[in-house]
Amino acid sequence: MGAYLFEIMNISFFSLIAITLISGSICALTVWKFQLLQGTLYKRSGDSEAVQASHVAPAPRLAGVAFLAALLAAHALIFDAYQHLFVSLSLAVFPVFLAGLLEDFGYPLRPRSRLLATIVSSALMIWITGYWVSSIGVAAFDTVLRFAIVGMFITVLVASSVTQAFNLIDGLNGFAGSVAFCTALGLFFIASAANEPVLAAISLTTCAALLGFLILNYPSGRIFLGDAGAYTVGFILAWIAILLVARTDQAIAFALFLVFFWPLADLHLAVYRRWRRNRPISHPDRLHFHQLVMRALELALFSRARRRLSNPIATAVMMPFVIVPIITGVLLWDKPALSALALFGFSVLFVGTYMLGISLASRRFFSNAAIVNALRLRLFPTETQDDAKLTPGRVS
Repeated sequence: MGAYLFEIMNISFFSLIAITLISGSICALTVWKFQLLQGTLYKRSGDSEAVQASHVAPAPRLAGVAFLAALLAAHALIFDAYQHLFVSLSLAVFPVFLAGLLEDFGYPLRPRSRLLATIVSSALMIWITGYWVSSIGVAAFDTVLRFAIVGMFITVLVASSVTQAFNLIDGLNGFAGSVAFCTALGLFFIASAANEPVLAAISLTTCAALLGFLILNYPSGRIFLGDAGAYTVGFILAWIAILLVARTDQAIAFALFLVFFWPLADLHLAVYRRWRRNRPISHPDRLHFHQLVMRALELALFSRARRRLSNPIATAVMMPFVIVPIITGVLLWDKPALSALALFGFSVLFVGTYMLGISLASRRFFSNAAIVNALRLRLFPTETQDDAKLTPGRVS
């Protein structure tokens, strides 16, 4: 596989090392100069006290700068022969990167403004490249997707969803970066099998850039992707998948959804949870799957005071469950029926495991009835407080 890419794309192992070093060096410089940044441009504060916080000490959320710089370096090192597609990605990602960067520096934008930035970036990508999803390998859907306006709308919706999804999982040390790394690796294998060396090379350089960031992100959590990093990573990975579907008849959308299974499943569950509680979709909470796993570890093995241990261990516990759907998607990349069946099965398992975890947490770990009642009312807002007090140990 390496020889194949070297021959087609002039990509080498040393180029990948250089990309990793560039990303890691910029991340290290950011961590080193973080106190200086806090006194000047960096206005963000209070992250460790936020309702969704999973870390105990302030850390820069600026790894997006390192990631984008490493990808631009990849352009100089590797992509001389295929500048159009890579330049298209670099230009199109800029609006969503800038929106995230402003947020990371402490100049907040409204959620609608950040969502608009992802839509603008996707619209730019469609306009520059001329690609959008017009077929997913299912006749009933393909008939509708052949209408350009429908295909473009679905393309923007998918790209925006994936972009936002990676931002939601950027909580635990190493989790978002590891999920993105494994996703990019899965896309690399599918692109290689589909004879798309350009997309395979972009996927592999994404892995290299993420690896430089992960060195400082896991297990210590010295730096995080932040909004700019999560948006940029999510956008690029989403468009690699969209281009795979648009440029080849072989890549099946269901298989690619398996590759992105965890961030998309977490996103959809979060949207449902907040809709059920009559909260804005952008309203943060502490009920993401990865946060529940970390809190369960604290209750069973550690305490909140030892979050420096429970945080990275939660990532290690979660990653096998993230990797299995990705491997399944790679193996079933050209098998529509089996990949659709696998997607349904993993979805049922995800929701079932989440609800089982909530139930076990309330029955086995929470001895304080007030905490149980608070958890019940978070998940089931239609139940009155008096009803919750009647059965403090039951979550139905």
